[in-house]
Amino acid sequence: MVGKTISHYKILDKIGEGGMGMVYKAQDTSLDRVVALKFLSTHLLDREGARERFIHEARAAATLDHPNICTIHQVGETEDEQMFLAMAYYEGETLEQRIERRPLTVEEAMAIGLQIARGLAKAHHEGITHRDLKPSNVMLTRDGLVKILDFGLAKLAGATKITKTGSTLGTPRYMSPEQVEGGDTDPRSDIWSFGALLYEMLAGEPAFKGAHEAAVYYQILNQQPEPLRRLRQDLPDILYTLVERALVKDREKRLGSAAEIVGELETVHQELTGTGSSPSLRTMVLRQARRPRFAIPGLAVFLALVASLAWLWVHNSRIQWARNVALPEIARLMDEENVDAAFRLAQQAELYIPDDRQLLDLQRHYATTSSINSTPPGADVYVKGYLNVDADWLYLGKTPIEGAALPPGYLRWRVTKDGFAPAEAARYSHPPVQQFTLHQAKDVPSGMLPVPGGPYRFRGLPPVKLENYWLDKYEVTNEQFQQFVDQDGYQKPEYWKHAFVKDGKALSFEEAVAEFRDTTGRPGPSTWHLGAYGEGRGQFPVNGVSWYEAAAYAEFAGKSLPTVHHWFKAHAIPQASEILRLSNFSGEGTAQVGSHLGLSPYGSYDMAGNVREWCWNPIGNEERGLRGILGASWNEAPYRFGALSGTNPWDRSETNGFRCAKYGAAPPAALTARIEREAPDFASVKPVSDEVFEIYRSFYSYERTPLEPVVEAVDDSPLHWRQEKVSFNAAYNGERVIAYLLLPRNAEPPYQTVVYFASGVARQSRSYDQMNFELRFVDFLPRIGRAVLFLVYKGIYERSLDHPVTGAFFTRDLVIAWSRDFSRAIDYLETRPDIDHENLGYFSFSNPFMPIFSAVDGRIKAGAHIGSGLIGRNFPPEYSAVHFAPRAKEPTLLIGGRYDFIGPVETHQKPLLHLLGAPEKDKRLALFDTGHVVYPGPEMIKEVLEWFDRYLGPVKTTP
Repeated sequence: MVGKTISHYKILDKIGEGGMGMVYKAQDTSLDRVVALKFLSTHLLDREGARERFIHEARAAATLDHPNICTIHQVGETEDEQMFLAMAYYEGETLEQRIERRPLTVEEAMAIGLQIARGLAKAHHEGITHRDLKPSNVMLTRDGLVKILDFGLAKLAGATKITKTGSTLGTPRYMSPEQVEGGDTDPRSDIWSFGALLYEMLAGEPAFKGAHEAAVYYQILNQQPEPLRRLRQDLPDILYTLVERALVKDREKRLGSAAEIVGELETVHQELTGTGSSPSLRTMVLRQARRPRFAIPGLAVFLALVASLAWLWVHNSRIQWARNVALPEIARLMDEENVDAAFRLAQQAELYIPDDRQLLDLQRHYATTSSINSTPPGADVYVKGYLNVDADWLYLGKTPIEGAALPPGYLRWRVTKDGFAPAEAARYSHPPVQQFTLHQAKDVPSGMLPVPGGPYRFRGLPPVKLENYWLDKYEVTNEQFQQFVDQDGYQKPEYWKHAFVKDGKALSFEEAVAEFRDTTGRPGPSTWHLGAYGEGRGQFPVNGVSWYEAAAYAEFAGKSLPTVHHWFKAHAIPQASEILRLSNFSGEGTAQVGSHLGLSPYGSYDMAGNVREWCWNPIGNEERGLRGILGASWNEAPYRFGALSGTNPWDRSETNGFRCAKYGAAPPAALTARIEREAPDFASVKPVSDEVFEIYRSFYSYERTPLEPVVEAVDDSPLHWRQEKVSFNAAYNGERVIAYLLLPRNAEPPYQTVVYFASGVARQSRSYDQMNFELRFVDFLPRIGRAVLFLVYKGIYERSLDHPVTGAFFTRDLVIAWSRDFSRAIDYLETRPDIDHENLGYFSFSNPFMPIFSAVDGRIKAGAHIGSGLIGRNFPPEYSAVHFAPRAKEPTLLIGGRYDFIGPVETHQKPLLHLLGAPEKDKRLALFDTGHVVYPGPEMIKEVLEWFDRYLGPVKTTP
C-alpha cells in the first residue's frame, strides 16, 4: 500500500495493525495535510447490513467535535470496495505505549484520565458510545492533548461481544460484564472500561490480568480486582471510591455518567496540582512529612483531616456557586425563554442545594416530568431543547423510565437501541407518558422513516383512518432524480399512470412528456441544463418539476406521492412554530437537504420551507384541475407552511419539489379523493338576534344552591404565594368543583383575582401536580400581587374523564359544564372577604369557548387570552363563539402568534377581535413571532400586566 494513492490520499507509511484493520500515514493532496487512514478489515463488513451500519455510525462519530476526540475527516471506499476512514494524524504515543515505557505519576494519571472523561462525556451527550475504550485507543500527543480514537467502530465491527468461537476482536481486560456476556451496551459500558483504564494508570498493572482470555472473562464476571488501596496508598479517598464505583458489575448500580467522573477528577486534579485557591493536598502532606517528629500515625490522621477539609471547602464553594451564580443565571435564562439552558444549569445546582426554596420555586418553570416507554423496551433516550441544536444531548436513561425530569416545552428526542433504526422526534414534554416504537434496521426502507397510523383529521377535513406508513426523511434530491432520468424514465409510459389533461384537453403520452424539458430541451426538470443538475448540487432538492413528473418518479422508485392526509399527519405541528426558525425561508434559493435543522415530529426534515412538496390529491373543484402542494418554499411567507394549497399539475416553477411515501397497501379512495375545502369565512356567519341568544343562554343557567366550600389543603412551600386547594359544589350531578387559589405574599387583602381557564393540554394530565406547563402562563401574576384562581374544570386533572368526548351533543354538554364551573368559581370568590369581588380578571390559554363563559356570566371586568380565535364554523349555534362574542363586553386583550396554524391571524384571530362586544378602544390584538403557543416572555408579560393595571387598577405590593 505504501506509495499508492487512494482517492486524494497518498500513502506514506504503515503506522500500525490491529484486529480492526491496518492504519497508514498518508498525505491529503487536496488540503495538503497529513492524515491517518484506517482500512477496515473486510471480514468485519461481510455481514448483512454491516457496510450501511459502518457508514451510518462513522458519520455519527464524525460529528463529535471535541479537543479530546480524534477528528474524522472522511468515510471512504476504494475501487475494490474496501472501506476506510481518514482521520487526523497526531504525533505522540498511545497510552499503552506510555504505560509500558514507565509508570505514571498520580498527576499524570489525573491529567490523562480527566481528558479521557471529558471526551467520553461529550460523546455520551451526543448519543454515541465508544464500546472499545482501552490504552491502545488513547493517543497522547506531543503537545499534551489526549485524543480518544476509534469512536463507534467497535459497534460496527462487532468488537463489543464475544464471538461464537469464543474469541474477541477487542482487548478483553477492558470489556464490561455485559459485553463479556454478549448483552447490549450503553454509556455505562464505557464507564466500566474507563474504570479499568484508570485502575491500570494508578496501580501500574491491569485490574484483570488472567493468563488467557477465558481467565480474564471469568475474573470480569465473578471476581473483584485487587483493591487499589493495597497497591497504592498515597491517593485521595475519592479516587479509590471512583474506581470502585466505575467497576461495579451490576450496570444499574454502576457510576452513572462520564460527566460525574469529570467533576470528581477536576476536584482531585486541583487538589494534587494546587490549581485551586488553597495549597494543594500534595503540598501540605509533603510539607508536614518532612518534619522529623511527624510520626506515621500522625501523618495518617493529618491526611484524613486534610482530605476532609479539602472536600468540605470544595463542597461549600459549590454551594456558594449554586446560590450566588447559578440561581440568578437560571432566572435570567427563564426570562429569555431559554428553558433548555436553564434546565441544564439547574441540574448542576440541584446537586448542591436540592432543598433551596428559591430553586424549588424556579423548578416549576424549568422542569417537568414524564414517563417514557418504548417498543421494544431497553432503548436509550436522549433529549435537548428544540432550538438548542448545538447543545449536548441529555441522557435520560433506558426505557422504561418512570418520572424522567425534562425541560418543559418543545424538545428534540433521540431513541436508540442496538439493531434498531434510531428514532428522531420533535415533541412537547408535557404528556405524562411518552411512547416510542423502534423498527429493526433491516426492515426500514433506505432513506425513509416510519409514521404511525390511526384516526386522523386535519382542520376542517373529514376524519380518516391511516395505516402505518413510511415517509422520505428528506425531499427527493437531484442525485436521486438523475437516476430516473438516466434510466429513461421520461421514455417509459409504465411510470406515468395518470391521464394527462391540460386546459381541459387530453394529451397523449408523447405530447405530455414533450412538455417536460430542461433549459436545453433535454428531458428533465425545468431548472436543469443538458439533462443534468448543476455541479455540486446533487444533495439539493430536485426542483422545477410538475406534479406528473413527481408522480412518475415515485412510481419508478416503488413509492407514491403522499396524500394530503399523510403529509399533514407527518408534519403534525399546528401548535409549534419553532420549525420555522430552523427552516429555509431565506428567499435565496434551495438549500442542501437536511442542512436546516427544522425537525418534524416523526423525524423528517425540510417539511417547512426549501421547496413546496407535491401531494397526490386533487384540490378544489374539478374544473380548476389543481393538485395539492404543501409546506411553502424558500421564497414564501413562513405562515404558509401550514396552509392547504393547490397548484396546476403542469406547473414547473423552481419552487416545486416533493418527497415520497410508501404504503403497505394502496390507500383507500377516501384518502386519495378530491379535497374541496375553502378557508373558513366567519364574516358570512352572522350573530343571532338578542331574542334567539337568550334561548341559547338559557342552556347555561343553573340554580345557585349552597356552595358548601372547603379548604382541603394549604401549601406554604411556593416562594411567592400561598396555595390553597379548595372545593365547592358544582351546579350539576352532585359533583364537586376543585380549584387552587394562589394568594400573593407581597400584597395585602382584598386581592385582585384572575380566574385562569387551562388549555386542552390539561386534559392530558390526571393531577394538578403535573401542571407545570400551565403554571408558566400565570405565575407572574401572584409575583406582582394579584391572586390567581386556577380552576380545575370538568375533564382535567383530578376531574379527568374516563372516556373521550365525541359528537356535538356530548361536546355541548361539556361546554355547558365548563361555563357553570366558571360561574360557580366566581360565586365562591364572592364568599371570601379577602378577595376584591369588583375587580375580577379572566385569563385563558387556547380556549375556543372563551367568549361563552364571560358572555354568560357577566361579572368579569377585564380579560386577557392567549391563542384565541374563532374556530368551528360548523359548531351548533348553542356553543358557537360567533354568537357569544358580541355579548362578551369586558375589555379584552388577545395575544396571538403570527404563525399560528390552528387559528391563523387573518381568518381566526382578527374576526374574533372584530366580533367581541367591547368598544374598539377596549380591545386589542397583540401579535408575537410565534405559533399557537405564546410563552410568557418579558414582552408578553408586559402586555398582560399593563392591560390588567389599566382596567382592574394597579396593585400595591409590600416588601
